[in-house]
Formats: sequence, C-alpha cells, structure tokens
Amino acid sequence: MDLPRPGSSAYLTIGWPSPHTFLSIISSIGGCIDFMELGIPAKRPIYDGPVIRLTHREASGLASGLRGAVTLAREAGIRLGKPVILMSYLSEFGGDVKALVEAAAQAEAISVLSPDLLFEYFDRIGDYIDVIRMYGMKPSFFVSSKFPHKILSKLASTNPLLIYLGLQPATGVKLPVAIYRNLRLARSIIGPRTYLLAGFSIRTPEAAESVVMAGADAVVVGSEVVRRYRSGGLDSVANLLCSIRKALVVSVG
Repeated sequence: MDLPRPGSSAYLTIGWPSPHTFLSIISSIGGCIDFMELGIPAKRPIYDGPVIRLTHREASGLASGLRGAVTLAREAGIRLGKPVILMSYLSEFGGDVKALVEAAAQAEAISVLSPDLLFEYFDRIGDYIDVIRMYGMKPSFFVSSKFPHKILSKLASTNPLLIYLGLQPATGVKLPVAIYRNLRLARSIIGPRTYLLAGFSIRTPEAAESVVMAGADAVVVGSEVVRRYRSGGLDSVANLLCSIRKALVVSVG
C-alpha cells in the first residue's frame, strides 16, 4: 500500500482518555487525515515528550491489557476507514519482535513502528524486517536527526513503508533545532522514493506546510491533538487536523 503525498496523520495513545472517548475522537477525524498512528500504552515511553507520556499513564489499564488495546485499534481502523500504523515500544514485548508484529497483524495495521527498535534493539533490525514481511506488511523506522547517514541510507534500501523523522528530541517539545536543514539532509540521503514522515512539535497548518515544503511527504500531529482535546473537545481536534490537511493539499495545488 502506498501512502498519499502529501499526507497528513495523527497520533493517539490507544484508549486515551477513555476507550469510549478514544473511539469518539477517532470517529470525528476520519475525514481529516490520510492515515493514523495508534500507540499501545507503555510503562516507559522514554522517547515521548511530557504530553504523550501522560496519555500513556492515563490510558494504562483502561484498554484491558494488550488484547484490549489490539481490539480497540482494530475498531478504530474500521471507524476511520483509513490505514492504521501501530506504534509500540519493543521493550513492552520484552524484545520479542514476532509478538510485536503479531499484535499489529491482529489490529489489522499496515505496519508497526517501534521507537526503541533502532536505539535499544539494533541487532534485531534484520529479524524485524523478516518477520514483518512474513506477515505481509512493510517495515517502518523511527529515526532522529542525529542518526548516522550510512544507516539511514541502508534503512531506505529496505523499501520501507516509511521513515519517521523526529524533528525534535522528544514529542511535543520545541527547541531551537534546525529542522528544515535536517529535513533536506534526510531527503538527500534517502532519495525521492522513500516515504518521509515528519513529526514532533507540529502544531499549526503553517508549520505542517513548511515541513512538507522542506522535503517531508507527510506530517503527524500528536501532542497538539491532546492539547486541543483537553482545551476544546472533539470539534477542536477535528478543526486542527482538517485545517492541516487542507493546507497540505493547497500547498501542492
């Protein structure tokens, strides 16, 4: 499956803020995104920022464990009518790549993205690629702007579904980082064909448009979705995501 260019996406932790409301949010944003990232609540979401970390804590236990989270993710995909990418820390599965990929398959996701795969389980990358292809899915990789260029190039050569570039050190944290320079550099390394998804601290349509113009194929919004829900409810979330998608479509006119 090929993802649209440009594309817009959102992230939610499965079951947050409650299973019922989670599905209500999902139902309200299907027309505002091209694909969705759903995260299994983690005990140690160490690569997430404070806003998303809190959703992991608040969702923990609400989805009745892994089985409940997978069931909710599958239901979310049906309601969205859009592709779902499952996100989970491999540490939550004790480093068991097969168990991680099986969870994604049960959730009827098109791929599974693990933030700690390349950082803490580097020796398991080959296993991850083999297993996910065995289940009929394509691999996805999360990288930071400090990743070695040689490895980034090698990941692109595996024909992944996408490479997710974190523009900031953590989700929802905005620091004076040269994000546009890093995007252009990543694009030059992975080439024009590899799908480049950018996230972390994208809060407005203008920011999303600038990120795509700098070389990303798509953006994902997570922390700002949480903030908008807390401050303005479902309508505020849908308005944000629809305005971002509209800005991206207009930008390529």
